[in-house]
Amino acid sequence: MEFEKWSDIAPSFIRVPITAYKYRTTIQKWWKKALAYANVGNTNVVVLGRSNVGKSVMMAYLYGESNDMSWKLPKEASNEVEVGTLTLGAWTKLIRVIPGQGFAKRFKGLNEAFNKHENLEGVIYVVDWGYTDQRDPVAKNIYIEDDKIDSIDKLRELNLSEELKDFRTVCNKIKEAFAIGKAPKWLLIVANKADLFFDENKLNEAQNYYHPKGKSPFSKIIQELLEQVGEQNLKCASLPLCSYEKSLEWNKEKVETKIKGEENRKALAMYFFHKIANF
Repeated sequence: MEFEKWSDIAPSFIRVPITAYKYRTTIQKWWKKALAYANVGNTNVVVLGRSNVGKSVMMAYLYGESNDMSWKLPKEASNEVEVGTLTLGAWTKLIRVIPGQGFAKRFKGLNEAFNKHENLEGVIYVVDWGYTDQRDPVAKNIYIEDDKIDSIDKLRELNLSEELKDFRTVCNKIKEAFAIGKAPKWLLIVANKADLFFDENKLNEAQNYYHPKGKSPFSKIIQELLEQVGEQNLKCASLPLCSYEKSLEWNKEKVETKIKGEENRKALAMYFFHKIANF
């Protein structure tokens, strides 16, 4: 099941209506709840991205934890390496989610994932097309009052700039891993918070921005990476995902969530599983 455009993934946009509910049992079978949480063993998949892009929420959604009545949206950004095991089809993989903030644990987690562990297979890099919010109200006020980041457009511009810096750091780590023979086999760019840009035009704009063959500054970093390590050595793809529906409010401006129903979220998740299975 391949899609040329991101806007073709969801039932709301495709010309021949389908429902994602028929995939429900497949999703439950393929992506089970975490089997164990123990910080041991070699990392198979590492999840990276800036702080507050929704890495932990994304994994809770894919584990199935966020469907539990007791689950609550995290109030603070994670600063610990999170470890879990996932079962997809016939295999079980050890996943490590590296915090996005500039703590020592982040750098230690990055170095261990790319330089220490022997069986690193893939990298999931989580982005949000500039819609990164600040959970800390004090930090948010400093952005708005002191730094004059007083509109959502300015916020997105800043976030996209910071995202490029962080992604370049990750790509440099991948290059180093290739140099020492511990390279991953695939890189998946996940554009989280798709509910904030969930219309046909914006979805395809986001796809163009994050596509490995696009013309954006982000795409060019991917292309530089593939030129150095070889396209045949590192599979690369990008896709949208909505882990949790939440509007973005910033200095009296608001971007409403617009995912238009659970079946669209499930369709995006199914496409995610499809890509991971192919990898």
